[in-house]
Amino acid sequence: MGREHERETAAARGTGEGHYAWDLGANSSMTNANVDTVVESTSGRDLKLSYKGGSNSITVPANVPVVTLAPATRADLIAGRKVFVVAAPANGGSYGAQFVVVEKDGVAPPM
Repeated sequence: MGREHERETAAARGTGEGHYAWDLGANSSMTNANVDTVVESTSGRDLKLSYKGGSNSITVPANVPVVTLAPATRADLIAGRKVFVVAAPANGGSYGAQFVVVEKDGVAPPM
């Protein structure tokens, strides 16, 4: 891992940190946290997580992706790839992207 990647990863640390309801589907939630420990169990992976203001232990079934964000370039934005975009209203009724998460190696953004 290069120094630039380390700086970008450190800069993103804590972004959206916490455990909260998510609008992906009924009863879904999002947890953005540091993974303190991972233990394989018969029901999946047991993760102990910590974030500002709390901690949580969750079991992630083996078929559910656990992802980390890594820097990408414009070259990674290829027609047909799945993306997750956080945007804010801009002038003239348009939106400006604050950040984009793009599919890589067949792994789509799980948000």
